[in-house]
Amino acid sequence: MLLLLALLLQDDPVERYLAEKDKAVRSRLLSEIKLPLPDVEAALRRPPKRDPAQSTGQIVRKKIRNQHALGAEFEVVLWVPQNYTPDKTWRLILSLHGQGGNGEEFMRNWLADVQRDGSTFLLCPSAGRGGWGASMLGYHHILDSLRDVEAAYAIDLDRIFIDGASMGGNGSFQFACFYPDLFAGAAPRSGGPMYRYIPTGTGKQDKTVTAEGLENLLATPLYWIVGAKDPEVPNAWVKIAKAQLDPLKGDFTFKEFPDGGHEWFPQENAAVLEWMGTKRRDAYPPRVGLDTNERAYSRNFWLEISEFAGKELLKRNYVDLDRKSIEERTLFPEHSRVRAELAWDSNEIKISASGVRELKVYLHEKMMDLGKPLTVTVNGLKSKVDVKPSLETLLESARRDRGLLYTASVKVRVP
Repeated sequence: MLLLLALLLQDDPVERYLAEKDKAVRSRLLSEIKLPLPDVEAALRRPPKRDPAQSTGQIVRKKIRNQHALGAEFEVVLWVPQNYTPDKTWRLILSLHGQGGNGEEFMRNWLADVQRDGSTFLLCPSAGRGGWGASMLGYHHILDSLRDVEAAYAIDLDRIFIDGASMGGNGSFQFACFYPDLFAGAAPRSGGPMYRYIPTGTGKQDKTVTAEGLENLLATPLYWIVGAKDPEVPNAWVKIAKAQLDPLKGDFTFKEFPDGGHEWFPQENAAVLEWMGTKRRDAYPPRVGLDTNERAYSRNFWLEISEFAGKELLKRNYVDLDRKSIEERTLFPEHSRVRAELAWDSNEIKISASGVRELKVYLHEKMMDLGKPLTVTVNGLKSKVDVKPSLETLLESARRDRGLLYTASVKVRVP
């Protein structure tokens, strides 16, 4: 079956384009695609064919090679629903364990609930030396395990959720801030976002704590569960992050247990599962935000920073759980911040931006009337733009994420 599918894909220039890594080869393949753009989009929206699963109603265990430069193997466990069939798409929960744990043990927190539910995959990778922290080694454990499951099973790309507890609570919250458009929602427990100190006061001698990346969740639902007496997650810092989240007026649910400590809170499983049942990722959200100081995290749904204003002067070394170096990355000392909003009535996109020279805005007919001139307002300055749909833009968006399709793009200079 796999050989037959591979032979069929060889004759499909669209699928060949999506699989091709060489940009020059992709450019040549464009000329082979004769279908009108709407037909190509319709084909891309059809879920890829998947073979029937060899095992259902049980836990599947396997090892995956991490695509980080260190390239270590890591273990993943996956619950496959009893009635799974590739004829429809299925919800998936990606759940991250705490420090000292592993995916096999952590799966027990959810397993009985998803078994009763019957319509949900449960994926639990094991973190290894990098934890889930800000290193790309830890992030590849998440990304690579997710891509592996998506390639083998009929997963609904618009119903993927991430959660975790303790180190996994931190990891799921922070990963959602870095990759917000991957998920229909995030539900961290006993963890929180990244924090940093910023100089304040006379002579910048004082330090104030602020949470990072929260504006990135403007279009990503968040269900945050904490214990007020958690010794590992300072309640004062939780209050700081909540005070930053509330004014954003996003899809934010907060549950604090007054006597709760550093724990999973199993009594919330049913409520979280019900919450997940009401959420789907929206490829064209009306509001999108970006808060970043790194090129690797410069895109969120239809908004991208294509040119930063500053210089990458800050070198940061990322270490593993034993404090051994994993990688060094270069960051911008100051964060760039962008917030964009769709105004359908005026066929306009309103943007406020700082720390940015140029933005790239991806578009689709479901966002704006692309047959009319588009108004783009950046920091109060209006401009009119004629938008031209592009097959290449559509295909490149599908290469990034087949569930986030855009047919046009415009570049905008920031005054």
